[in-house]
Amino acid sequence: MKILFAGLENDKYDPKRGKSFEYHNFYTQLKSSSHQVEFFAFDKILQSTKDRFNAELLAKVIDFKPDVFFAFMYTDEFSPYILDKIKDRTVSIAWFSDDSWRYWNYSRIWAKYFSWAITTYSWMPEIYKKHGQPNVIRSQWGANIDVYKPSPVPADRPDTTFVGGWSKPRGEIVDKIRNAGIPVDVWGGGWPSAKRASDEEMVKLFGISKVSLALNPPPGFWNKDSVGRLFFRRSVDKIVPDYHFYSNLRSFLGRGTRQIKGRHFEIPACGGFMLTAHADDLENYFKPGEEIVFYENDDDYIDKIRYYLEHDAERERIAKAGYERTVKEHSYMKRLEDIFNKAGVG
Repeated sequence: MKILFAGLENDKYDPKRGKSFEYHNFYTQLKSSSHQVEFFAFDKILQSTKDRFNAELLAKVIDFKPDVFFAFMYTDEFSPYILDKIKDRTVSIAWFSDDSWRYWNYSRIWAKYFSWAITTYSWMPEIYKKHGQPNVIRSQWGANIDVYKPSPVPADRPDTTFVGGWSKPRGEIVDKIRNAGIPVDVWGGGWPSAKRASDEEMVKLFGISKVSLALNPPPGFWNKDSVGRLFFRRSVDKIVPDYHFYSNLRSFLGRGTRQIKGRHFEIPACGGFMLTAHADDLENYFKPGEEIVFYENDDDYIDKIRYYLEHDAERERIAKAGYERTVKEHSYMKRLEDIFNKAGVG
């Protein structure tokens, strides 16, 4: 099958930040498959104009003749007119992220220009259908198991770690754990006296830490990022005014939803023991207490960290089961093949 994949090459258009999530986890998985895959980078738009970028995209579709055009959506790179032209020529599929809050002022607008829309939220397919996109597939984040895989475990392995950027809710959780006398090593932007982990360091940390925290508190409402979305939006690599206040308000109200993250699959894929909070239907992807462990509240995550640091055999048994489940069912290649089958092109 011939697939034209479109998305960011560099994270947030910035080469200094490294390759984007979708490049690492979608494009590289497709490229390593038996399919014939070509990449059309959003980053091209920075050296061009939006009209020229879209004209080049349509020309690429006409020349390459893909069986599938797969877009990992970001901002407003596309022209609706060009997307309609592409949909007339091939099966077009769009992966939409963060629909718990981004649906109302983003996904709802763009989904109708594709043959199929992909969402990661259990309640979203019916909402898409109500707003004019009947072809919606529920999928989920996963792991690129060619990248996220176990590392040799050293004798002096770290006890408790968290890899991810600082936010106020995450900071409060880490502070409470530390105040309870439990050391936590943190890696990521925004943390005091912490550095970012390279991709290689991150994979190693997930695999060798006794307890890996997958902290997924909702973004919350009263912070600069959430409030700013009431009045502004991202357009390619810039922030621009946005006066669709009603849609933005509906989006803002969704900022209190706890999310399933890629981390929920990446940590087990590395053979790591994961402690996290409930989100949507995460328990349908892993067996609670057998493949991953959930915490219920502040006291509970402190108690569970202590418990599993002291019970090595039980912790390792859960980590092994989580790894086996992830490799078997939660790779991105399996997710993508399932999408192609449901879209009738597999």
